[in-house]
This record gives sequence, structure tokens and C-alpha cells, in this order.
Amino acid sequence: MTTATHLQTVINHWTDLQTALAVPQADTWPPVMGIARLHDHLQADEHAWAERTLDRANMDQIGATTAPLRITILDTMTRIDHRLVNAADHIAAHIQRPAKTGVVRSAGPGDDIALQLKTLILRDQHDERRWSLTDPRRRTAPFAAAWLLARHDGAPGPFTPLTPLHRDAIAAAARWAADQIHQALEMVRRTQVLEQPCPHCRGILRIEGGDGQPPTVKCRGCGRKWTSTDAA
Repeated sequence: MTTATHLQTVINHWTDLQTALAVPQADTWPPVMGIARLHDHLQADEHAWAERTLDRANMDQIGATTAPLRITILDTMTRIDHRLVNAADHIAAHIQRPAKTGVVRSAGPGDDIALQLKTLILRDQHDERRWSLTDPRRRTAPFAAAWLLARHDGAPGPFTPLTPLHRDAIAAAARWAADQIHQALEMVRRTQVLEQPCPHCRGILRIEGGDGQPPTVKCRGCGRKWTSTDAA
């Protein structure tokens, strides 16, 4: 993925992070799958054995620990804010031209040249393309991502061109921020080995989930699969 794509990820998915703050998260990882009920789907000749095995097993092994599946969404957003705003501060300090200043003396009423000069100075001072070091409404991750993307793409404004070092700094911050967002929104599917063995072949069970899709338990030995839908 490109730097532009990473920055666009921040812009596109920031509201998704805000929405995720209000969405209840799973209390445990791995999620409780209700595997005991899933064994009703096993063949009759193995059913009794499977039930005895599960009765002796500590079912709290599945879904017993505090969920590390997501870093707290709010903490993730705070870190992304900090990283991208700092990146924008750094780039702006090197490429953003200082705003024009000075007192324009007027020859008197009707001095159109003086009026035009004053207007140009005011426009330059309040140019919306400038990165702000003081406005809290603009010093946020999505605004910083949009500003960095414009600089990356060479959009016009009161700036000098980016150097290769500047581009590398933007790329590193953008890549990190996009990765944080992917993880926070569970776009990356996670896997974990369970201590509980397969009730059929005693093979290794792996649980997969964390990408917004229903979690699935798979046996690496016999290939059996259980889903949360099966357990419902």
C-alpha cells in the first residue's frame, strides 16, 4: 500500500473509530463459543466420548481471560492523533512559508494599491491551507492526515517542495497510523491456539476471529470446524 492509501485510510475510517467507541466489545478473548453444544453435531458413535471429555475439561479455558483483541479504541485514537499531529508539526516547520506581515501605508482614501496589499496580507495570514499550531479543531488525526496527503501530492499553497527525508517521515507516520486503525477496527483476523484439544481426534484447536466476522474454531488434525452460529 502507498503512503497516500495509508493517509486515506485514516481519513476514511476515523468516523468508524468514533462509532466503535459506543459499540460494546467482547468481554473475553478467545470469545465464548459454546463448544459443548456444538458436539451435538458430531456423529452418534463419538458423542458420548466427546461429552465425557468436555465434562472433565475446564471450559473456562475458552473465554476466560481479559480481551486483548482490541487496544482500547480511545487509546488508539489518542496515539494516532499524537503521531500524525506531531508529523504535521515537523513537516510544517520545514516547508510552510511564514505568513506575510507588515504595515501598509495608505496614501489616503481611494488608494486601491494599498487596499490590495492589505487584502493579500490578510489572505496569506488566514490561508486555510496552512497547518495550524494553535487551533484545536484542526489539530486532529484526520485533519493532519488530509494536510499531509495534500503535501505528499504536491498540492499548491504557501509551502516549499518536500524533500526525500520529509516524504520518508510522512510515509512512516502514515503506515503506522493505518496499521493501528486496521487493528482497532478488527480488519486483521487473529488466530490463537486453545488449550482445549479437539473432542474428536485430540488434535490442536485454533480459534480465528477479530476481523468483525463470526469467530471460528478449527481442528488442525481432523479438519472439523465450529462457529458461533453453530453454537447458537
